[in-house]
Amino acid sequence: MTTAPKRWLLDTNVWILGLRRDANFPACAKLLDRIGSFSVIVPRQVLKELAVKLTKQEMRDFYQLVNNYSDQVEVSWDLAPTEKVKFYQEHGCRKGDAVIAAHAEVFEASLIVSENRQFLQTMSDMPAGISSPESALQRLPSD
Repeated sequence: MTTAPKRWLLDTNVWILGLRRDANFPACAKLLDRIGSFSVIVPRQVLKELAVKLTKQEMRDFYQLVNNYSDQVEVSWDLAPTEKVKFYQEHGCRKGDAVIAAHAEVFEASLIVSENRQFLQTMSDMPAGISSPESALQRLPSD
């Protein structure tokens, strides 16, 4: 039997692909459908990226999902600590990925879920695990 982690951080690409129901990335939509089986932290960096990349309707869909699962989704506008961002950059993360990693550490996310292959391969020694959406789904209890 698998146990759902306390808190996951879904990377921006998971939100975008999931909200758009992209047929090439069905696991992203399935993850969004399974919110409630796990809790989610949505940090400032993800919120900023979503605001740039999503249409107005997609942003409404995002906030509707957040509101529907208000007990399981935590939105934070806090800045990532500069020293943690710098640490992750020095360990091979690009700027945006370093900010995500710093947020994950600060918010004690047990898992970062991303479609970003570079991110998945860059960090191996961080407090949060890093997983693809497909692997993350396997961690959840069966429906």
